[in-house]
Amino acid sequence: MEFLYAAELKKRFSCYGHFYEWVTMEGERAKCRSVLEMVDHSIRPDNPSDISEQEPDVVVIMMNPGSSHPKEIYHVDAEIEYPRPNGSMRKELVLTQPDNTQYQIMRIAVAQGWKHIRVLNLSDLRDPKSGSFLQQAEGFSEIMGGHTHSLFCKERASECSHSLRRKGNTPILLGWGQILGLIPLAEQCMKYLDGEPIRTVPSEVHPLLNAHPSPMLQSKKLLWLDHMLQLLED
Repeated sequence: MEFLYAAELKKRFSCYGHFYEWVTMEGERAKCRSVLEMVDHSIRPDNPSDISEQEPDVVVIMMNPGSSHPKEIYHVDAEIEYPRPNGSMRKELVLTQPDNTQYQIMRIAVAQGWKHIRVLNLSDLRDPKSGSFLQQAEGFSEIMGGHTHSLFCKERASECSHSLRRKGNTPILLGWGQILGLIPLAEQCMKYLDGEPIRTVPSEVHPLLNAHPSPMLQSKKLLWLDHMLQLLED
């Protein structure tokens, strides 16, 4: 496949995220993102938030949103506590800057002809450092309601079901990486995916882990792309 660079991909896709401030039952707070919608520039809704109610061509599940943030510096995150009294699946979406991992997903999308990709995560917690993120998630697990940063918790079942819907029942792509500390979150996610078609570049570390889409070396990035495209051809 042709390796498209970031400058070209930004001409094709826009990225919109739903950012919020999570408030636990004990009053703890954390910056979060519940979804990232990557859409081809041919998709131009009157309101970007309309995209959150549409079915994407494919769903991708990764580790966490990392350092993702709104492009608008004056954006104020709405506060959310789970379970939510409002059952609406519509989410406020704002423009966000894509990163190297998302560019890898865009390359797969171009090769497959997908125009709308929905990115979900094992956890909504925004933290660019995996070690710090896992420490934060573990700390929250010790307080009441502290597990609801994950879309795949039982309190967010309706939201999760809506988020996983997609056109044509395409395979769900998994790429959350190979860190052992992710196993509890991965196990919870896989229970929701039981019976769903999935594609993942396997890990030798553990059956519930998988290769990250964007390793450091360019050669490894190309290998991941080739492997994933071969899996999608099956």
